[in-house]
Amino acid sequence: MTDTSAPSPEELAASAGEFAKGAGEILLGLFGKRVEVDYKNKDKTDPVSEADRASQDFLAKSIADRYPGHAVLGEEKNQDEEKAKREGEQKVPEYLWVLDPLDGTKNFLNGLPVWGCSVGVLHRGRPVGGAIFTPEPSSDGGGTIYRAWRGGGAYRGDHPVQVAGDDRPTGRRIASLPGSYWTQFRPTGQLRASLGEIRAPGSMAYELALVARGGLHYALFGAPSIWDVAAGILLVQEAGGSPLIRRNGTDRWDLFEFFFPENNMPKNLDLARKWHQSLLVGNPALCRFISANIRKVNRPRLWFKKNRRG
Repeated sequence: MTDTSAPSPEELAASAGEFAKGAGEILLGLFGKRVEVDYKNKDKTDPVSEADRASQDFLAKSIADRYPGHAVLGEEKNQDEEKAKREGEQKVPEYLWVLDPLDGTKNFLNGLPVWGCSVGVLHRGRPVGGAIFTPEPSSDGGGTIYRAWRGGGAYRGDHPVQVAGDDRPTGRRIASLPGSYWTQFRPTGQLRASLGEIRAPGSMAYELALVARGGLHYALFGAPSIWDVAAGILLVQEAGGSPLIRRNGTDRWDLFEFFFPENNMPKNLDLARKWHQSLLVGNPALCRFISANIRKVNRPRLWFKKNRRG
């Protein structure tokens, strides 16, 4: 029997776009200004700012007000350890909103307008709706919203978008690889001839939006977190792309279907938070070619020596 009270994917995408727009306005209001910054690690390489927290607080409240039966998994944990523990122990419900309130915090803090706010909605482990805000100029001057819903296509504003063509990397198009990709991946076979014109923008959400609209030919991510890609992976799918995830411990790549299988959902939000898998996005033929000609490696010593020389 169909639950007529359940929100449709289109409704969820519209809500995600509305919420992302509101969070984006908060971020634009803080962009270029001095903001308070803390760090999640001792080396002070993983910043979290008042902008991240203000955006997530707005998103979490907006979702709770409109969808009180849904849960929220945000990148930023509650600063109160006891509250963070209780939130992490929550059971994963039928609908889970996965948030990256500010993806590209380093870019944001350094005045580089390459960042995004990602709002994705999972239904029983599968993405069904989502939106990404980017600071790209729009007709109203308030940034740009990308949105998608399962079976409904992908849009930049009100205009449909589509992934780029060409079934091989080419110097005519730009692509995105991790800044330290050479410590993580090794091209083989025909891929060694060209990876395309490479960039490392520094915001996975922004990069996924660009792949969806054909601005980036493809993007490869070494080990994204679920909040980095929950909205963007659906955008790429609905724009005609073919996201692939690397089968753990192998060089095999599988077509992305879900973050969690319905018959094996995480027991709580803390376990859902642990999702990490290599991800490749682009058009289907291109992803097949790249995945057949790339190998996962681990070269921490080379990375260490490179940094020491620098």
